[in-house]
Amino acid sequence: HQTRDSRNKQQFMAEKVAKITRVPPQWPMGFDLQGKVVMVTGASSGLGLEFCLDLAKAGCRIIAAARRTGRLKTLCDDINAAGGVNAVAVELNVTADGRTIDAAVQKAWEAFGRIDALVNNAGVRGGIKSSLDITEEEF
Repeated sequence: HQTRDSRNKQQFMAEKVAKITRVPPQWPMGFDLQGKVVMVTGASSGLGLEFCLDLAKAGCRIIAAARRTGRLKTLCDDINAAGGVNAVAVELNVTADGRTIDAAVQKAWEAFGRIDALVNNAGVRGGIKSSLDITEEEF
């Protein structure tokens, strides 16, 4: 038994995925992303989800990374339903310690054997410091 909200979300995602078969017209001529592996943080909703869908339309393989793994799995399943394994979900909390982040990046790397680009989209709440005022580890 599905709730109205879950049906609406499924319908919303189905409509988004239905558009995956064509390259967005806004990509400049000669700008070929076909086969590129792109990791998107904050991919479970909002802009991150939209980046994943648009990049998949352009032929990219997607590493969708975020804390909310259920949403990531749904996103990746929907992208992959368009044909082949072109998206994988990786649990990632960008506020975690360095070792945890390294392990998530390693898992992402192993999915396709490389990462060609990163869309560092994840939002973080709390105190914000200038990059000039933090150490490499804090970054």
